[in-house]
Amino acid sequence: MVGQDYTALAGCFALAFVLYLNTFNAGFVYDDRRAILANGDVTGARTLAGIWRNDYWGTPLADSGSHGSWRPLCVLSFRLNFLAGGLAATGYHVTNVLLHCLATWLVVLVGRTLLPSRAGVLAAGALFAAHPAHTEAVAGLVGRADLAACVCYLLTYLTYQRHMRSREWSSLTLTLLLALAALLCKETAITAVLLCGLCDVLRGLEHADKYRLRSLCILSVFLFCSLYCRLSLLPRPATPFAAADNPTAHEACWWTRTLTFLYLPAANFRLLLWPQVLSFDWGMEAVPRIRTLWAARNLLSVAFYGSLLAVVWRGARFRSCSPVDYAAVANISLPLLRRIGSNSCHTWLGLACNCHHQLAQQSRSVQSPQSTGGTAGSSSSSSVPLMGVAFLVLPFLPASNLLFHVGFVLAERLLYLPSVGYCLLFGYGFGKLWHRSKGSSRTLLLCCLAVLLAAFSLRTVRRNLDWRDEEQLYRSAIPVNPPKALGNLGSVLSAHGRYEEAKVALRAAIAHRPHMADAHFNLGVVHQKQLNFSSAVSSYRRAIGLRPQLAVAFLNLGTSLLSLNSQHAEAVSVFRSGARLEGHGVRDRVAHEDARYACYLQLSSLLRSRNRLQESAAMLTEALDALSQPRQDQRATLHFRLGEIYAELQHWEEAERHQRLAMQLQPQHGAAYVTFGQTLARNNSRHAEAELWFKRALQTAPLEPSSHHYYADFLEQQDRYQEALSLRLRAAALAPKDYALSSAVADALRLLNRLIEAELWYRKAVSLQPLAAHAHANLGAILQMRGLRHEAVNSYRRALELQPGHATSRANLARMKSGMDTNT
Repeated sequence: MVGQDYTALAGCFALAFVLYLNTFNAGFVYDDRRAILANGDVTGARTLAGIWRNDYWGTPLADSGSHGSWRPLCVLSFRLNFLAGGLAATGYHVTNVLLHCLATWLVVLVGRTLLPSRAGVLAAGALFAAHPAHTEAVAGLVGRADLAACVCYLLTYLTYQRHMRSREWSSLTLTLLLALAALLCKETAITAVLLCGLCDVLRGLEHADKYRLRSLCILSVFLFCSLYCRLSLLPRPATPFAAADNPTAHEACWWTRTLTFLYLPAANFRLLLWPQVLSFDWGMEAVPRIRTLWAARNLLSVAFYGSLLAVVWRGARFRSCSPVDYAAVANISLPLLRRIGSNSCHTWLGLACNCHHQLAQQSRSVQSPQSTGGTAGSSSSSSVPLMGVAFLVLPFLPASNLLFHVGFVLAERLLYLPSVGYCLLFGYGFGKLWHRSKGSSRTLLLCCLAVLLAAFSLRTVRRNLDWRDEEQLYRSAIPVNPPKALGNLGSVLSAHGRYEEAKVALRAAIAHRPHMADAHFNLGVVHQKQLNFSSAVSSYRRAIGLRPQLAVAFLNLGTSLLSLNSQHAEAVSVFRSGARLEGHGVRDRVAHEDARYACYLQLSSLLRSRNRLQESAAMLTEALDALSQPRQDQRATLHFRLGEIYAELQHWEEAERHQRLAMQLQPQHGAAYVTFGQTLARNNSRHAEAELWFKRALQTAPLEPSSHHYYADFLEQQDRYQEALSLRLRAAALAPKDYALSSAVADALRLLNRLIEAELWYRKAVSLQPLAAHAHANLGAILQMRGLRHEAVNSYRRALELQPGHATSRANLARMKSGMDTNT
């Protein structure tokens, strides 16, 4: 029997592992990007303490746009994955699959405590391992919250089972710790304590235990404290969820809201029964609202709740009608019967006893019958339906929209934990049929189970492929949620450079739902990439009209206006508006702040190019004060730009102060040292100090061409041409395709009167930029110095063809008295 138990555990574990092998080479898709790639709590951009202050997506819990999903243990697991393998997706997917295998193992162990048949336990575990509805939780990395919560939830139950047998303090303490861990993985796992309490109450109907009340009181206090801390001490979402995520919650008609919310649990249960149609998102109109009592879907609601009540009623009735323990009656009656001379308690004082105990057998110990096919330690079979329903209903209640509104109508990964109850009920039913059947009937039953598991396994493997990349994922959801799927698909196609396909998808999304700000914005991005700036401007304006807090739309709109060459004043206004958006209620705070930061930089650069230096500096100073916790590199860039502007204004003290701040924030950024050296070099008395900073820039960034280039500029100002040349050559070697660096090498060689080498470098510069008039003019000048008058004339003429007003070429031709008409 023990060998069979281990075989069931190993078999279910192996099935769960094999079915998800094809997720190991999947990438980051959909919400994974925000929860992992853009989450500073995962990538180490923020301190470890941020895990406890921020929500699952990295947004501070106190922020108006926070979802309020506080799952620090899950975020910590992502951070451990990052420390182990960086942002390689394989490690994250392997962890998810192993958690699913562990959850499957625990489902088998839970089944052994409840189900009276080993066949039922095996069926429950195998169904849990293969169920296609679990794909989103396992293949989608953000589903780790559900996986980890399920593991801790089941461990909580198993530990409390042990506590009910021994009533030890250690097992109770471990139960509470595991329940707390489950809560820190996902909020819905708080119902683990309720499940343990219910299990204890049901056990109390069979076995008296004087310590039961103590345990139940401790569980109640823990539950109350957990609810109080979660609801009162931790911030809750300050902004309601968008209507697109949960349109029913925003429905004005109470009757429509009620009928639809009552239908949603039935719709979720239908995914467990028949998981053929699956989608990454069920928002918008994927689940149409029920507006009349006569809608056919109301019958599904009635059938679902009726079936649920029937299971609960049947379980409760069996418990109330449990058979008399005749052996216990005999233990009381037989000593009395001996005194009155009878030899049986079959009929005594008009009471019937069916134990048929004889006085001669009184000395024998009563042996309990061995249940064929039963499991060790299983509960009374009458409690299985009640516990199965509890596993199914309790974890789902917080996300059902029946107690309070949440940010979705249906999400497959939320079914991961409730599906434990479904699988236990399935195993219970299968075990009953197995017990009643014999011979060929059992063979037929096994064949049916095999067909079901094969169908579910194939669907799971196929669904895993949808989660490998975003394009396939979004295409798979077009029949279910066309506007959301097409809008996201358009964004992915645009990122891959497939602009025409992207436009088709985005226009189809807008046709389905004209008020999708994201679709209009992404369409503007496609137009902008195709250099169709007028259409891009129109799309961005529509996106801003639909979502006024979309800062990235302001950024792209301003950039498109600049590209139209006649909209500078309007671009300044747009950048300023985008930079000053507070973003109240935005969900992705990190992306919003990054867009504001970019708006400030663009605005400052635009003002600086118009020689409005004071305004440019004021914008950068405002950015340092206005941005919400800018990253260290962002603050360094702002100080760096301020230092450059103050240097142009000849405010040397301010320039030096900001440049020093930039170097402190980014000590490995060589450009900051170069700029600081240039600032010091403007003061003749600080040349030695300036050279030290140039040298430090070379030590910090030895492979950065600009560090060598600007140091060479400084040396040439000191008439140290030979040293400057070696730096010029090094810079050109690091960036061989850079025209300016090649031309600088040629200039340095000319200063050293190495004309033949200079000619070669000027020719290289011409090859890098053949349409640049000044490149040909420089080549003509060096040819003229070498006495190659005919070739020099040809170079000057080529420069004048490219730029008829090129003054240097005209002047040099005049000096050479070539007889050329310089007006041509």
